[in-house]
Amino acid sequence: MTETQWKSLEGVDRECFACGTENPHGLKMSFESNGEQLRSFLTVRPRFRGWSNLVHGGILSTMLDEMMSWTAIHLTERFILTKGMNVAFKKPVRVGTPLALTGIIKERLSERKARVVAEIRDEEGDVCASSEGEFVLFTKEEFGAMGIMSNEELETMAASMG
Repeated sequence: MTETQWKSLEGVDRECFACGTENPHGLKMSFESNGEQLRSFLTVRPRFRGWSNLVHGGILSTMLDEMMSWTAIHLTERFILTKGMNVAFKKPVRVGTPLALTGIIKERLSERKARVVAEIRDEEGDVCASSEGEFVLFTKEEFGAMGIMSNEELETMAASMG
């Protein structure tokens, strides 16, 4: 897949706060991949504001974690859990501002770990917030043994990876 060919990724958990299409209280993020990175476009609604007309930092952090998670899942074709993440807020983000998020695998640390980075940019292309996180990678069997999701959800998610 060349850098300009972007493919929409199908969401699996419709109730997820960040990416669930049927969660009336959620962000409803969607994602595309070109095989090397992921991207998402989003305009944050006023109900997710913090002080005055600014997007709450916790919402920006959630967006970055979701971007990194989808990046890790899609590009490693593994089930994941976030081990840890750091966020840098670089520019205030006002509600109603069209945003572009990107995520890439910075480094595959081992068969079981990856370091992922993500950014949120505004209409001018300025980086508003960025993050770096470490993700633990699991096979379908390892993830299933933890009992985090039902077998049906596990199979649906596995099918969406490959």
